[in-house]
Amino acid sequence: MTQIWAVARQMVAEGIRMKIALVFLGLMGMVVLGLPFSISGDSSVTGAVQSFMSYGLSATGVLLGMLTIFMSRSLSDELVNRHVYLVLTKPIPRWQFLMGKWIGMMALNAAFLAFSGLAIWGMVHYIKRTHPPIDEHFDMRELDDQVLVARHPTKVTVPDFGKLAEQEFERNREQGVYVNVPDFKPGQEMARLRNKYEARWRLVPPYDSRTFEFKKILCDRSPDKYIQLRYKTEVIRYPTDEIFRSVWRFGNPYKGTPLYESPTRHVVGRYHTIPIRADAVAPDHTLTVQFYNYNPFEGETQAYNIIEFRAPDGPEVLFVVGSFEWNLIRTLILMLCKLTFLAAVALLMTTVFSFPVACLASFTIYVLSGSRSFITEAFDYISDDRAGMFSSLNEFVIQSIAYVYNMIHWVLPSFSRYDAVETFVNGRNVSLVWVLQALSELVLLKTTIIIGLAILLFHRREVAETSI
Repeated sequence: MTQIWAVARQMVAEGIRMKIALVFLGLMGMVVLGLPFSISGDSSVTGAVQSFMSYGLSATGVLLGMLTIFMSRSLSDELVNRHVYLVLTKPIPRWQFLMGKWIGMMALNAAFLAFSGLAIWGMVHYIKRTHPPIDEHFDMRELDDQVLVARHPTKVTVPDFGKLAEQEFERNREQGVYVNVPDFKPGQEMARLRNKYEARWRLVPPYDSRTFEFKKILCDRSPDKYIQLRYKTEVIRYPTDEIFRSVWRFGNPYKGTPLYESPTRHVVGRYHTIPIRADAVAPDHTLTVQFYNYNPFEGETQAYNIIEFRAPDGPEVLFVVGSFEWNLIRTLILMLCKLTFLAAVALLMTTVFSFPVACLASFTIYVLSGSRSFITEAFDYISDDRAGMFSSLNEFVIQSIAYVYNMIHWVLPSFSRYDAVETFVNGRNVSLVWVLQALSELVLLKTTIIIGLAILLFHRREVAETSI
């Protein structure tokens, strides 16, 4: 281990001496320290902070990814300039030499990430203190309660419509509705009937109401604390001013909680957040929410619109489970896990190819890993699910490329799966489970495979051979 750490220290020293590392460090400093003076978001403190964190973290991730690839030039230079002879003639195994290089690269990445994290934390508080708020009380409370926290979302509990679906299924079967239906499948019909009843439940006609139940809200139930209800609606019979009026009621007196009422004017088709006093949550950690589709404001016309709470955008309750600082640390750890895999890929390519080719190959893998979900959706969009592979030349080419791409991604991870920037910026909890999944897949599994392959190829390589 002493020899590995010696190589790692040498790699860190080389990285500090490399001008490219100083250039990227300067770029990161310009981005993180300069953004607060050039962006304002939606002119509110909350918007300015969210815009800064989103751009700052995204730019940091891209710059460190590029720097990681460029740092692999250290190994390439030692091979090309034959400096590696001086190391390998000493009693140090090649695998220890390569592991030392990888550890040194990750030490530099960790240091740069720590610098970025501290700078982002400091600039967030600088913006909070210096940016003029639109409304001092509302704006600052929104920032503290919805952004500079770690909130856990709880989806609404959808009632079980299985019994109603089963009753209608039996009636239809007794009436012979399914007799002449080709390829009839009872399971699919039951699912269709359940979806039909759920779709009806998500619609609220004029002057009607709907009760939503939320469970497992593990928050501090003090009356001076707040949780949030977040939702988006679609409207049938669109109001002329694109605003729907409604009333929300929170709490359940039958469970010993106070009842709070919130009349609202909200724009159709946008996400909205309503603060709720935490003592509306019952002692059994449930929250009862009632929505009334009528206009509570005198002198304003009732639009008689039908409100729809669609499944992807249905109501959810968010409550605080952690601090902003720990949420930032977990986000940075997820970024470090991606850089860990990328550093292994860069070293693998450098052991096989010359630096220009290795750099191009590493960037290609970086892009493929970052755009995996987009490329997969693109293949699904242009391919016909009902067509076979040999039905046409076009399908053969598309599906062949898709198969090869899926085989490549058996090793390559999906970086978007571990992209926590949006989650962090919106004040949502970057969970420890998420971090452990990244450590398991990106570090323990995928990085181990790549590093093992790099060690094998480097061990079998003739170092006097010139890479092309």
